[in-house]
Amino acid sequence: MHSEALPIDWVFQPFRWQPARRLAEWLRQWAARQLDRREAPRKMVENIAANYFDGTGAAAASHVVRDVSASGAFIFADFQWPPGTIVTLTMELNRASYSHRPPTPVVLRTKVVRCTPNGLGVQFLLEKKAEHQTLANFLKNIPA
Repeated sequence: MHSEALPIDWVFQPFRWQPARRLAEWLRQWAARQLDRREAPRKMVENIAANYFDGTGAAAASHVVRDVSASGAFIFADFQWPPGTIVTLTMELNRASYSHRPPTPVVLRTKVVRCTPNGLGVQFLLEKKAEHQTLANFLKNIPA
């Protein structure tokens, strides 16, 4: 009887699995990015108010900010603006939560990117380096 070497099936050759493993890892990372598209880590806050002028002649409406980052914020509100709406907000620390003189409020152009029954998510539209620096200084002064 004559013995011949049979070709080994690719299943028994682990080096051939590498492309499939890399593809699976890339798909996992891609899916994770799709679920959380935030550009910067959020900081939960309780002492920031977002004010905007609604054009009715009354004083600026004020709403509580739930979390904030260098790229956006979530604002508690009982209304919904359509995504894509551009709004100018003034964000300031509540004076009662600050022991000495609070930092200067910051005026920001924002775009509504998400609406929920509890409020809306906004993205900051910062065009100049000075705007980025002003926001960074404001966020740095938020008490923990």
